[in-house]
Amino acid sequence: MIPGTPRRSAMLISASLLAALAGNALAAGDPAPTDQRADQPPAATTATAAAAATAALDLQPGDERIINAAIGQPLEFVSIAGEREFTGELIVHAKSGKADRANRRVGPLTLHSSAFVDEHVVRVPAGTTEGQMAAALMATGDYEFVEPNWRLFPAATPNDPQFGSSWQHTRLQSTAAWDLHTGGSDVIVAVCDSGVDTDHPDLAASLVPGFNAASRRPQATGGEIEDINGHGTFVAGCAAARGNNNTGVVGVGWDFSIMPIRVTNNTNGFANGFDILEGARWAAENGAQIINASFSGGTSSANQTAGRYIKEQGGLLFWAAGNDGAYISPNRPDYVIVGSTTSSDNRSGFSNYGPAVDVTAPGSGVRSTRRFGLYGNSSGTSYASPIAAGVGAMIFSVNSQFNPHDVQDILYNSVDDLGAPGRDDHFGRGRVNTRKAIELAMIYERPLLAPINESFEDSAWQDLLTTTEGTVETSTPAQAPDGQSVLVLNENDRVETVRLAGRTIDDPTLGFWLRASSIEAGESLTVEYLQDPEIAPDTWITLGTINGQGRTGDEFVRYDYQLPFDFAWHGVKIRFAADGSDSGDMWMIDGLSIDTLGDSIAPLAEDFEANQIPATRWEEIENTLVAFDDNNFYAAMGDGGELESRDIPLFQFGFVPSFIRFDAWTDTQAMAGDTLAVEFFNIGGLWEVLEVIDAADLDTDPQQIALDIPFNGWALDDMKIRLTSTTAGAFHIDNIYVGPEAPGGPCNQADLAEPFGELNFFDLSAFLSAFNAQEPAADINDDGVYNFFDVSSFLSTFTNGCP
Repeated sequence: MIPGTPRRSAMLISASLLAALAGNALAAGDPAPTDQRADQPPAATTATAAAAATAALDLQPGDERIINAAIGQPLEFVSIAGEREFTGELIVHAKSGKADRANRRVGPLTLHSSAFVDEHVVRVPAGTTEGQMAAALMATGDYEFVEPNWRLFPAATPNDPQFGSSWQHTRLQSTAAWDLHTGGSDVIVAVCDSGVDTDHPDLAASLVPGFNAASRRPQATGGEIEDINGHGTFVAGCAAARGNNNTGVVGVGWDFSIMPIRVTNNTNGFANGFDILEGARWAAENGAQIINASFSGGTSSANQTAGRYIKEQGGLLFWAAGNDGAYISPNRPDYVIVGSTTSSDNRSGFSNYGPAVDVTAPGSGVRSTRRFGLYGNSSGTSYASPIAAGVGAMIFSVNSQFNPHDVQDILYNSVDDLGAPGRDDHFGRGRVNTRKAIELAMIYERPLLAPINESFEDSAWQDLLTTTEGTVETSTPAQAPDGQSVLVLNENDRVETVRLAGRTIDDPTLGFWLRASSIEAGESLTVEYLQDPEIAPDTWITLGTINGQGRTGDEFVRYDYQLPFDFAWHGVKIRFAADGSDSGDMWMIDGLSIDTLGDSIAPLAEDFEANQIPATRWEEIENTLVAFDDNNFYAAMGDGGELESRDIPLFQFGFVPSFIRFDAWTDTQAMAGDTLAVEFFNIGGLWEVLEVIDAADLDTDPQQIALDIPFNGWALDDMKIRLTSTTAGAFHIDNIYVGPEAPGGPCNQADLAEPFGELNFFDLSAFLSAFNAQEPAADINDDGVYNFFDVSSFLSTFTNGCP
């Protein structure tokens, strides 16, 4: 079993015992598509497969119900002989924050684990199929992806002897490029393949220590990297055969270092997907800036996750599109999928095409290095990919400060546009061009890296923001939340950020404090981001429009927007646009940040005053909207409404009681029998019902609901709450609090002791004790003297009782 990270809790009580006491089922994610996949032995009956799965897994609370429900709807995986074939194994990758439970579940089935990321290869137990097991595991909601550990094949086609020279350099404009730069040995190109001929005269001098991913051994400790098939040697030469050495051929660059990553020990060259990715991760960890994988299976979820990880280490992954002449999707943003072109700049007939293809490169009959010191011609996207990778390496050579996002951006914007104008399914963005890439790299202005935090305390904010209309200035109002200064927009002012590196952070979130003054009906502040020009050039997309509704006070309100997927491109911008009538309109902005969706904050406090349900605090939102009435914002939950918080880290407060309270009321359509359920996520990993409130117990005016959280919800870093409604009308919710502060408090000056909210003997005793000790609590009239007047004031207040 793979040990998971233990949950932080002060309780030394068995989670399994608490789970048994709780008696609740784990909430499951939606099952994935139900089609039975092709090219697989018939699936076992649901009952048989469920029994096999539950027997093989280390079941977590609620798993049996989830597996029984999901396993009858297997995921659809299609095997294609000679391209991707089943191995009886799955790759599983846990969601962030779910690794403990996810890894324990598959522990008994685990065969291999990544040395770099929380990713594992598990066997498919007898009696189930890959599709059934993947459906069962995904339904738990604990995994980012579960997919077959495909057997993948080199993406090559047979030799084409009619091509007798390295024509690819003509299309790449290589000679003109080499007048500008020839590529440096400080740039490492990793070749994840069948190995490299270590004695080849055009490769040997460029080799740096490598890794055998199939054997899990670095070359330095005995890992074999010698080419056992020939494919890897040809690939290496396409990218990095040495130039200007009076020998053989030349790659895209003259002097790159080559890191051999052998991903297979099979002489026929096929490799498992996990081994290819583990080799790529090792390469990135060991200094490779460019990594090439010339295999089938380029569009998998595992590749995207690996591409993201490799970027975080400073590398960029290239992958061959494949040679089936087939349509492939989806597009994956964090690595480069390369199709093939001919010497006449047509798409190679064998080359896959579709939204997945990012760029194309010469791949029909290109000339390169062969095993045993030989040379030859061959065709395939296997060879287009390292040629494009070589162009990426040339970009890295121009400026050592470039990050992988910069290189990808330059690569995509320096191609020769073939086919339909702009991006198309046959050529992607176009065919790579080394000369154009180097020229653009030499003048490239790098986007500003996130995270960004700006408090407007000095003129440095002008390095981040540019005024495009009107006059934007700073001022120093009272109660500025982040320092003393704020940014002020009036009338029709517009301000936008410089170009931002939109993919340098995960789950990007835009946040800022806002205060409005003298805003009239019809006036607003719009928050926008610039659309990726490949989708829609010069188009601004609205994140939110804020009007003056409820903005009459002196307080700043925090706004948080979870930025959408299409925000994440290299060069994106944020814009604030005021739509007002005169200079008296004031929108004051402070604490502007663009950062990853970080850890949740405890205690949880939510009043919806930003007219939104922010993703920074709420993970699941169903049929729930923010409404405004009587100068107040609140959440309106309709039938099937759901509000589920993100994890609330309570451990920081110690092992102390915790509480939930909120204001609740109904609209006039809610009826007796309509319910609002309040649940919390306990130490056993289960949702536990805390209270079910009937609409008949509420009215149309707010009343506070105060609930004690049982001890199995205290001191947890992943405690969360969930509100769900079933109603013909709406439940209204406001002023939610989850934390260690007890509900209520003194109702007046005489309410000196718990339980607060009522006056009794304990308050009399507390007053006498404080009076005799001359403590401030007994100075009821606040004159600094302890005498008869304090006693009289106390008795009068006590007699009046709590409101």
